[in-house]
Amino acid sequence: LWYRTGITNEGIIGHASLWTRQILLNRQSAALHAAYAAILGTEDLLVNHDRYGMFRPTRDYPQCSTRTNLHLDMNPWAYIEDQDNSYQIRFLGKMRYRNDDCWIEENNEPGCAKIGELHVQGLVNLADNLEEDGGFWLVPGFHRYMAQWAQEHPSLRKKFGRNSRFLVFDKDYVPDMYAVACHVSTRAGSAILWDQRTMHGSRANDSRRPRLAQFFKMFPRQNPSMTPERAEYRREGILSKLKKVNLDPRTDLTPLGRKLFGLDD
Repeated sequence: LWYRTGITNEGIIGHASLWTRQILLNRQSAALHAAYAAILGTEDLLVNHDRYGMFRPTRDYPQCSTRTNLHLDMNPWAYIEDQDNSYQIRFLGKMRYRNDDCWIEENNEPGCAKIGELHVQGLVNLADNLEEDGGFWLVPGFHRYMAQWAQEHPSLRKKFGRNSRFLVFDKDYVPDMYAVACHVSTRAGSAILWDQRTMHGSRANDSRRPRLAQFFKMFPRQNPSMTPERAEYRREGILSKLKKVNLDPRTDLTPLGRKLFGLDD
């Protein structure tokens, strides 16, 4: 069952976005909205629909270990080479949300450096996450020099191209990044937010405890890529998903939740 339910070597539950009742209710968190609003400078936000992360305990079962990785959920070469956000607007504007992949793909289009939109990823740990439990780590300050790093690594551009939006960097390719990456230990219920340009990932679990987390992203509703047509398709897609888990947006979602889901203005 474990191997049919997600990307096991990365510790991701679900091949596409998850729509269980609890994961949906978690997405209307007022505290998380307040944090994103403070960073992004607006309260008029939408929430994404992503997945859970789970690292099984491996101290006694090393065969269950997930891989240590660093990655980017964007393409750094497209980001620095594009002259405007026309690709982002075109790609996102045509989404119809009839395919579950759309809910993941919309997360990974931050536009270009010249426009400079701020995109912030996040997670909430659902259990205490100690140093030996593995889990989230990142390269501190990488977002400040990502453009320089991309220009200095033409061999990686050749390997990954400029179309992939999920780039996993093995240690052999970026040993200096693995050397300086830092694990962030937090208590259950704590959120970690980071600039999407930051190289980040997960470190393998080496304990008898599981690592559990839910991934989040909130973004401003007012964006050229959020055309009226896309917004309506997105709204219809969310209502369909809510119905399948017997969740009534009028009674089960808070007023803030309905706004974050794009159901109310």
